[in-house]
Amino acid sequence: MRKGIQLYILYENATGYALFQAREFEEIGSFLPDVQKSIRNSAKFKSIVNLVTFYPFKTIQEALENMNCVIKGQLHLDLQIFLENNVPKSQESQQAVVLGVQDAALASAITETLSISCSTSGVVLEALRGIRFHFHRFIKGYKDSNAINQSQLSLSHQYARAKLSINCHKFDKVISETIQTVDDLDKDINMLCSRIKRLYSIHFPELAEIVRDSEQYIMCVEEIKDRKNLSENTLEALQTLLKDSDVAHRILKAAKNSMGMDIAEADQKNIKMLIDLEFSVIKRRKEMNDYVKNKTKHVAPNLVELLGEEDTARLISQAGSLANLAKFPASTVQILGAQKSLFRALKTKGQTTSNFGCIKQSALIGKSVKGRRARYLANKCTLASKIDCFSVIPMNKSKHLNELIEQQMKLYEKEDPEKMEKKKAIIAAKKALLRKKMKERRRQNMLKS
Repeated sequence: MRKGIQLYILYENATGYALFQAREFEEIGSFLPDVQKSIRNSAKFKSIVNLVTFYPFKTIQEALENMNCVIKGQLHLDLQIFLENNVPKSQESQQAVVLGVQDAALASAITETLSISCSTSGVVLEALRGIRFHFHRFIKGYKDSNAINQSQLSLSHQYARAKLSINCHKFDKVISETIQTVDDLDKDINMLCSRIKRLYSIHFPELAEIVRDSEQYIMCVEEIKDRKNLSENTLEALQTLLKDSDVAHRILKAAKNSMGMDIAEADQKNIKMLIDLEFSVIKRRKEMNDYVKNKTKHVAPNLVELLGEEDTARLISQAGSLANLAKFPASTVQILGAQKSLFRALKTKGQTTSNFGCIKQSALIGKSVKGRRARYLANKCTLASKIDCFSVIPMNKSKHLNELIEQQMKLYEKEDPEKMEKKKAIIAAKKALLRKKMKERRRQNMLKS
């Protein structure tokens, strides 16, 4: 027959795992008054709770891994081995063994994995409060609590840095969705502008031929309204708007001799409503574009220095996330955004495949040797995305990468264009000869069969 209960208490600290043993008692509830009385007195507390063993963490990374598991309520391998070696089994002991644990989820994981009876009662929490208060007196080498506090501060900084890094990478999803929204807004802007032009051209068709720029055209429509009411005051406003007096005078002359029909007041209201909607969408598009630029600088600073904010955002959007982009090889990064043309070229077999996708807008890709320039730029973009995604401490390597790119681009500029054309012609001839041989081989195989 077993006598009493043997309570072991697990204490997780930034410096390591500690296992304490409380003195034997009949019922776990009877232990609470003794703990509460002695919690402020070190000597009294040591008389009822003593240290069994201590497992120190060797590195800050090891401490962080164990801390993450404890927070998630998971049993880390280090803690599992520590408990297996130091907590006696209830079957082997003459007393009922209970392990006091602060976190209920961790207690469930320990019971499930090691079959150790765990408790998270008020007695355990009070005992842990006393252990936390007197911990530096139990461990040799700690004169006061300053060293332990320093370890806790260091671990909290490491944990916060890891969490912020994860949260930073979550913004790449926001960037992906926002840049797609910007593209959708561009389509809406073009559609509204086209609709306004068609409607107003019924009244004043000559204006579309004189003012080609869409935004200026819409502002002119807003200013003119009915062409018959075009006066000298309106002419001055148009001159200020267009910053070109000749164009303004051409508009005035065309308005007097226009072939368009008269415009009703209801039609003017409809056009005004569309113009207001157009300007509203343009404003929203600009705000979202600025938002994307700021977020992209924060998430991928090195990649932004190579490609610019908008191209970086489109590259992340095409890849799905910054992590995906960092894992892609340079050959994949090179054609991101040009998958449709690539598959079309592979399907037809008659067209050349696309050499670049999103990176084609970069100023680093000139008019000559585009393929090689794109390959080299894609290679450095892959390195920049890896630095932005996986660096624990933010690193600025964009200056070094830009220098490498500029040096390589200068080498490409020095190359003779005629030699490059000859090389391309030789490669094309070899491919054509290979295709011819394969066709001949297939024809011979068909004749044999």
